[in-house]
Amino acid sequence: MNRILQSAFFALSLSAAMTASAEPVRALSWNIEWFPGGRPNAKQDEKDKQFAAVQAELEKLKPDILLAQEVSDEVAFEKLVATMPGMKVDVFSRFPEPDSDKLGLQQCCIASNLKADSAFFEPFKPTANLPNLRRGFAFAALFHPDGGLIMVYSVHLKSNGGSNTPEGEQDVANTRAESVRQILAHKAEMEKRFAGRKIAGWLIGGDFNTNHDGQFPKCTVVADLVKAGFHNSWDSTPKDQRLTWHNPPWDKKFKPTTFDYMMTMGFREKQAKAMPDPLRGKQGHEPASDHDPVGLLLEVK
Repeated sequence: MNRILQSAFFALSLSAAMTASAEPVRALSWNIEWFPGGRPNAKQDEKDKQFAAVQAELEKLKPDILLAQEVSDEVAFEKLVATMPGMKVDVFSRFPEPDSDKLGLQQCCIASNLKADSAFFEPFKPTANLPNLRRGFAFAALFHPDGGLIMVYSVHLKSNGGSNTPEGEQDVANTRAESVRQILAHKAEMEKRFAGRKIAGWLIGGDFNTNHDGQFPKCTVVADLVKAGFHNSWDSTPKDQRLTWHNPPWDKKFKPTTFDYMMTMGFREKQAKAMPDPLRGKQGHEPASDHDPVGLLLEVK
């Protein structure tokens, strides 16, 4: 199914959902791969090319909420969001590089066409056993069109770098688990802060760098979130329909897999939808990202 048909399917799904809710909200999560440029230190022509490709995809998919990861340039992201009518940047993180004051090149962002009650980012806090936690989360409390708040997190969990030994694999798993623990602790703080306010639902989305398929047996974060009451919107989607990450065609070391998740609480339990690039792997074609966008309709119960 090509991207135009996928977008049409998404729009039809939205129309069908409107019978149950006056205003379902279309959420999209996308790791945009070192945006803009597709790599660190990209040349201007590479930045321009990726910008145009990402803009074209977003124009088709028309999200109400965009959770973006691996964004390097705040000005470029603001320019991208400005091309979508009614959209604005709610929060752009400013996580530093490890052991440096230099701004990192893999930031987390939230943009939407909804009014924001509040929006900010927080770095993950180091612990005695995990002193080098990287990045953090972007958070926004957005007003749902039907009333109440949508509590949104955009996250990019620890990569699989360093997991080629049993000790390294465990360290990566522990790092992700601690990151999710801190996100859940923040959720508890927000529940107290917004006590007495109507919360329509919660959304944690982004690049988890792991999955629930047993591919990373020591990593428990998807199960941890489910145990905490979140719905895994991939839980009944066949694996071959949710392969969200792809190596370049010349690199056969790793197979496509599921890295990108949309976890919800409070909304109707729906399945997410991957938006694969139909030309990926074709000679001469450069995809907008090594990750596919993931869409989910947020429908209030």
